[in-house]
Amino acid sequence: MKDNYAILINTTDSFDDCWEPFFKLFKKHWPEFNGKIYLNTETKEFKYSGINIISIKNGLLNKPWSTCLHYAINQIEEDYFIYMQEDYFLHKSVKHEEVEYFFNKIKQYDLDCLHLTDQSTLGPFSKSNFNENIWEIKKNAKYRISTQAAFWKKEKFKQLLRPWESGWDFEKFGTIRSKKLPFKIMTINHKQYRKNFNEIMPYIFTGIIKGKWKNEVPPLFDKYNIVIDYSLRGFVDDKLENGVYKKLITLKSMTLAYLKNFFMEILFFLKRRN
Repeated sequence: MKDNYAILINTTDSFDDCWEPFFKLFKKHWPEFNGKIYLNTETKEFKYSGINIISIKNGLLNKPWSTCLHYAINQIEEDYFIYMQEDYFLHKSVKHEEVEYFFNKIKQYDLDCLHLTDQSTLGPFSKSNFNENIWEIKKNAKYRISTQAAFWKKEKFKQLLRPWESGWDFEKFGTIRSKKLPFKIMTINHKQYRKNFNEIMPYIFTGIIKGKWKNEVPPLFDKYNIVIDYSLRGFVDDKLENGVYKKLITLKSMTLAYLKNFFMEILFFLKRRN
């Protein structure tokens, strides 16, 4: 069992409207996968015919993103898992043989993380000296730590988590923390595998933003006869998301997040020392 890998779908009960379409598309586009899929719910359970879904049911209502995720990872029996989220809707076939190939390379070279898409970071990178299709993400790269689809060594993922952080915090500050750790953080060759060209895991890169559907979701759902009441969430306003006011709000949020993280990190290490 420890020689295999699982998939962790990080979700929350309030996103249960994503589960049916997610797994319908998963079964359609990745029928070869026969391992375990851990679904990180709070109280709800979900099943889909032909897929081995383990509903975590962590019971951590209204707890931070990282606290719930840490609990879920502790339930995974395998040493490695692929991290995904419930709105990563597959739209083409997963290259299963490529996934298996890279998993074997992870074990062979004892890698801690391997991003399976070019949508996690823009680098800079350095080409590894052991495999032309695996690049190392340099320590000064933005989003070196990302919540896009990636293989992770379970224990190394847990080391990066902090119990107070959101997903955005984890990417930002987890990247900073990773610079001080001897982790092997890698990605696939972005020239060989990139968005809309030879993708290993072709999915919509986050189908929901701040609780609202992205406009690229309905055409995909229509293609596979997936019926959703979009009015319950509504759609992202692309103009608002890219506007000046939005950027100012984001800047303010980032400033406060940096200050909070600075003090929380000090308290975290003081607590560990005691």
